[in-house]
Amino acid sequence: MDVTEATLPHLNKFALFHVDLNKFVKLSTAAFDYLAYNIKDPKEKIDPKIPRNPKDLKDQKELSDLIASLIKDAGQKWYPTNYANPQNEIVDLKFQLIESAIMRVYSSFEVFLDEINGAYSEYIVCNNDDNQSGTALLKLFTKYGWATEKISYLIPIYNFYNVLRHCIVHQMGVANQELIDISNSVDFNEAIKNWPTVVPGGKLSPPPTINDNKKLDLSPHHAIIYSDVCYRIACNINEQLINMLGYEYIVKHVAIHQLLKIHELKEPICKNSYAYIRHILQNDYKVKNVDFTKIKAVLEKEGIRKSCFQKHRDLAEI
Repeated sequence: MDVTEATLPHLNKFALFHVDLNKFVKLSTAAFDYLAYNIKDPKEKIDPKIPRNPKDLKDQKELSDLIASLIKDAGQKWYPTNYANPQNEIVDLKFQLIESAIMRVYSSFEVFLDEINGAYSEYIVCNNDDNQSGTALLKLFTKYGWATEKISYLIPIYNFYNVLRHCIVHQMGVANQELIDISNSVDFNEAIKNWPTVVPGGKLSPPPTINDNKKLDLSPHHAIIYSDVCYRIACNINEQLINMLGYEYIVKHVAIHQLLKIHELKEPICKNSYAYIRHILQNDYKVKNVDFTKIKAVLEKEGIRKSCFQKHRDLAEI
């Protein structure tokens, strides 16, 4: 039974969030641009390295009337609203989009970390949180005795965006001294410079800059980078968990939580409890080379083989 590429439900849920966050940011940004600019032939090839020409922006009056019409026809019983400077309104909305996306990343990843923190207490090797310094992430690694070498390149960027989120929520988007210090640090700038991009030879987009008045200069891609950093860390945590738990824990967990504690079988029902558990392991957990003998051995060892067999038979007959 090969669990080297297995994924636990914690990672699967965060992966779905990561995909949704990408869609939310990209589609919203595209919609704002489509509203603000006079878009030329959609089939025309656009060089992504060249920013849009300000000359292509819609006339303020034209845009204001268009927005008023769209608001009226939105099906929400709204009266049409005109704006004196709709282009500035769109710029503000795009900035609010980025802020909200960054806050969503932080909240979702904190939920992910909290789930890991509370689910595997029997594996804790160091439980002295009150006397530990550092982020919740590093405390988690210390608690379970995990090495951080594989995520060391991520930590400076992760810390930067965590503090940036704090500045958005608690300082109205004004950078504090901690964020300024991180942005000027060697570790952070080396992490940005040496970031392993998906496309070999590429470079990570520039991080948010801090203006002279300490206001943050944010772009939509910053929220996606933050989410990507968290996703990469989540993948490493998943790997650490798989190594710590082993296949026997996963088989037992599936048997208890997806068979013994349920009231209805998922499709496909399968011919017996072994086949049902194997299907879940292969499709939901990405476990490879699953064989009945090892499933049976785990269930027997845990004293739940007969109850699993009976539960599957009872539910299959409903």
